[in-house]
Amino acid sequence: MLISIATIFLVLIYTIIKHLLSKSGQRYLIDSYGLDSKKLESLSKQDIRALRASISQLHKQNDAFGLEELLRRYRP
Repeated sequence: MLISIATIFLVLIYTIIKHLLSKSGQRYLIDSYGLDSKKLESLSKQDIRALRASISQLHKQNDAFGLEELLRRYRP
């Protein structure tokens, strides 16, 4: 009984942490680039991860026009 309660508690904590991490990725994009939160909510976690990777790659290449083109569709 005690083991099952502990297991449920640990799964609950894991789920909460996973949710907070995914929301922090969205919050970073909203705060840093002025993106629309409603447009980002429709994206999956993998899409958010891919978007952040694309942004990082464009920053490394110093491609301001590519970055603007990428982010334009997510701005309000």
